[in-house]
Amino acid sequence: MDPNTNTAGEGELHQVEELWFSSDTVIIRAQDRIFRVFAAILKQKSSVFADMFAFPQPASSDVETMDGVPVVTVHDDPAEMEVFLKAIFDSDFFMPPPATATIHNCLGILRLAHKYDVPYLRRRSLEHLHSMFPSCPSDLIRDPRRSSQKTSQKFDEIVATIATGTEVGALWLLPVVYYLVLSKWNLSGVIRQPQWLALGAEQQMAGIGGYPGLANQAHKIFSFFFIARNEDDEGCLDWAECNRKRILASSRILSFISEVSPASAMRYSMEGHWEGLGLCEHCLPEAQEMHRAATQTCWDVLPTIFGFPEWEQLEQMRNAALAP
Repeated sequence: MDPNTNTAGEGELHQVEELWFSSDTVIIRAQDRIFRVFAAILKQKSSVFADMFAFPQPASSDVETMDGVPVVTVHDDPAEMEVFLKAIFDSDFFMPPPATATIHNCLGILRLAHKYDVPYLRRRSLEHLHSMFPSCPSDLIRDPRRSSQKTSQKFDEIVATIATGTEVGALWLLPVVYYLVLSKWNLSGVIRQPQWLALGAEQQMAGIGGYPGLANQAHKIFSFFFIARNEDDEGCLDWAECNRKRILASSRILSFISEVSPASAMRYSMEGHWEGLGLCEHCLPEAQEMHRAATQTCWDVLPTIFGFPEWEQLEQMRNAALAP
């Protein structure tokens, strides 16, 4: 039937080209999974698939078909291809934040949206990942002793974020991602894990090379423990008692941190512990300010510790990538 013919007698109908899809379907094969989808919609969303389907297939017995439908074989992870196609064809499957999404789905969709040039899914994936990984130092701070406050990311998810973030150029995510790896797990254990060993040599070295810098920052974050008062210090109400309390507290807190990872210093929350230190009215606020300033400094230099540009440049990259 001619689309411009109106059988209801209400005047001429106008065909909207952007919303006039053909019924052609194509089968995407990724290893052991196959997906039959509308080719027209896939071409509209992805410039790569549009170019791929632009060339007519020769009428040859060499062209693979299923039920008369052409098969396009791709060399992608089948689980990633499944969530990627779901994100395109099911509008409820992968909604923007604040809707929830798993890290694995975000990474799979991000990698294939980048590869097949689907800008809105690339941006949406990055928005989710931006919400999952802290963007300021206060979001990083947790008390490692309280299991209810542990971050939800698992080791394989965090390391996979390093790999995918590097692949798609989302460098602004990586300083915090590297930090989480080295602050949640001991370095000697990290470098033996198969997921870590599967990273490229440059990605592995960025993490390993940043570890000494993190350890140095950890010492500065808790430098208030190492102040030695004497009778000549003005302001301190009881220099001997304050020295004793610092030694006791440092032994307890620093020994705990060293069991987790020296790099976890920035994540260690002193909230609720300051009054328990027993420092005098002069020494306590001084210690709090030293801790706050050193924690902020650790955050400020975090990207350069791992060999990335400074936060200002990374934030410019992020804003450009997330711009509509």
